[in-house]
Amino acid sequence: MLATSVPPLMSFAKVSGIHAVPLGLVWAFAAGGKIFVYQSGVMVTGYSYGYFEMKDMLRIGICLSIFESLALLVLVPFYWPLIGIR
Repeated sequence: MLATSVPPLMSFAKVSGIHAVPLGLVWAFAAGGKIFVYQSGVMVTGYSYGYFEMKDMLRIGICLSIFESLALLVLVPFYWPLIGIR
């Protein structure tokens, strides 16, 4: 879904006069941690075959989302200036 949504998003940013790099980074980061099954077709398939339950997905998803948020909180102030975002 992320790969198919980025080109229209970049076109929208260009037409609207929005800086595309920060918008693209936020879009990609927002696709990170999965908390609910419906956020990914792969998760829906695994859930439908009974490989995990909703509580497992929620528990792992929250842990991964917290980890990802902390990692971004530390890395973004160093990374964004290197690519020209202030």
